[in-house]
Amino acid sequence: MFTDISDIPVYYERCGAGLPLICIHGYGVDHRSLKAGMEDASDGIDGFERIYFDLPGMGQSGAGNAILSSDDMLEVTFQFIDDVIGPDQPFALAGYSYGGYLARGVLARIPERVRGMMLLCPVIRFRRQNRRLPEFVCCERDQAFIDSLSPAQFAALDQFVTIQTPEVWDLYRRYIHPSLTLSDSVLMTRIRDTELSVDPDAADIPVYPGPALVLLGRYDVSVGYEDAWKIHHRFPDGDFVVLGRAGHLLHMEQPGMFRTHVRAWLDRVDTDTAAVSG
Repeated sequence: MFTDISDIPVYYERCGAGLPLICIHGYGVDHRSLKAGMEDASDGIDGFERIYFDLPGMGQSGAGNAILSSDDMLEVTFQFIDDVIGPDQPFALAGYSYGGYLARGVLARIPERVRGMMLLCPVIRFRRQNRRLPEFVCCERDQAFIDSLSPAQFAALDQFVTIQTPEVWDLYRRYIHPSLTLSDSVLMTRIRDTELSVDPDAADIPVYPGPALVLLGRYDVSVGYEDAWKIHHRFPDGDFVVLGRAGHLLHMEQPGMFRTHVRAWLDRVDTDTAAVSG
């Protein structure tokens, strides 16, 4: 379904019933990149309405000439949340990669409405040149499968995916690759080097006391894992987990571990949907 946000058609999907869980995907992909793992992880757990949406210029959402920066992306996110669940309504947040960066921007502005926060391989240092990134390591490779790939298919996995098996390739092919072809390259270029004007980790922003989960891949060559320790003190009720055999596709490379940790986090989130008083 679609909703109009500042003259931009924003595509979204709703699954389940209960406390809204707003799921924000990463840069250049779409909602499927996060929905792939979250639906399996939340299967059988009542009390949450998972809401997945495509950021402007990605997936099925329109681009909009007014989207010039990450601040604009964050503003659309705020407006989308209020439009879909209503102002003053509480919700939980899940953010993947760039979506984790935006999720922290949401938390910085309206922490009183956020019942729980889950960050999957989040962007911490916005500019890539400032990130502490590990060397790529392939932790598992099915050589017969690799030999069956075309050069273009292998290039998609090489130096990025740490578990190179048919199972991970199938998830990548179904949930990541199709979304890459839908992103608006002009808009992606416009926002690529634009940091949020308000630092979500600024010293004057209070720590978040609610249940939090930060999942990181030891061999994530996109955002790394070391920079996340910079923010661990901001989540006193947070679990920080580094998986040794995972990269930026952690939820696809280690689906069992992802499911276990997300379900434990969901169990800690207060699902009371009463409106938050201003």
